[in-house]
Amino acid sequence: MKHIPVILAGGKGERFWPLSRITKPKQNLALMSENPMIVDTYSRLQSFDEFFIVANQTLCDSFRPLLPPHVGYIIEPMARNTAPAIGLVCAYLQKKFGDCVVFFETADHYYSDPSEYLTEVQKACLYAENNDKIVLIGISPDSPHTGYGYIEQGALINDSFYNVHQFKEKPNLETAKIYLDKGTFSWNSGLFIAKTSVLLKEISQNLPDLGKILFELQENNFEEPLLSQLFQKAPKISIDYGVMEKSSETVLLKSTMSWDDIGDFNAISRHFSGDSQGNILRGNGNLESIDASKNIIISDKLVTLIGVENLVIIETDDALLVCNRDETQKIREIVQKLDEKYR
Repeated sequence: MKHIPVILAGGKGERFWPLSRITKPKQNLALMSENPMIVDTYSRLQSFDEFFIVANQTLCDSFRPLLPPHVGYIIEPMARNTAPAIGLVCAYLQKKFGDCVVFFETADHYYSDPSEYLTEVQKACLYAENNDKIVLIGISPDSPHTGYGYIEQGALINDSFYNVHQFKEKPNLETAKIYLDKGTFSWNSGLFIAKTSVLLKEISQNLPDLGKILFELQENNFEEPLLSQLFQKAPKISIDYGVMEKSSETVLLKSTMSWDDIGDFNAISRHFSGDSQGNILRGNGNLESIDASKNIIISDKLVTLIGVENLVIIETDDALLVCNRDETQKIREIVQKLDEKYR
């Protein structure tokens, strides 16, 4: 049975503006290495015989020059959130290859030990092949993080696989501390693995309207204009809300691997060391500072800082962002106010 990684790459990455633009999405930025993140994602998984990306036509066209020609692309006619996207992938790959194991990943995850990551992925794929279950990879938390969802483990099945007791949404700090102390909670990494037949069955049971659409698309070989017409009618819902939190067929692989979700500029501070005052400079520029600390700067110019702290400073040819590090979630809001030529 084939094991196939599929990268969910439809995000805009607006929290990385002004580096990320419509014509250069976050997935194509070299944030964590010298390579674009989509290239690093492929490199970690290139040992698999097949490799697919699901995104809209514009995004897929931007990835093609960066990746080998054998990479496959599944085009979303329009954005309908992750449940329809994942359903489309499963229906398409099942039609193409028969039943197969699919591993869903994103292009904005970072792993300091790619070999450990690959070992965990392969373990999860093998379990999914031999069991009609959806395997969720949970990360053992090392801090009371409030930005992630949590999965509470139930009874041990074997090795590091557990039944799933319940899902918990992003908690406040006090609740996150309780989860950390209990030791039975994992961060929800968003990584999951299952046979296409299992996922399609769960979608049909929990999102029957979507299930009917996917069946009709399979029967009609995903041809246009029917593909766009039906996909537009698909419910706009995430796979977590639509399927995972309702399904009784999920299991947790509790992992200790190093994992990070590169969600905004603050992620840079977790993986790159700064100067003696904690200022981190990325790019080809230089930094001179007086009484400045804990700033993140991306620039190709000389940057001078005096008496400022905890800022994000991002400079491109046509834009400059200055933002408090505690306010990076609001970058999306400012992008929505900009003239389209700057987006």
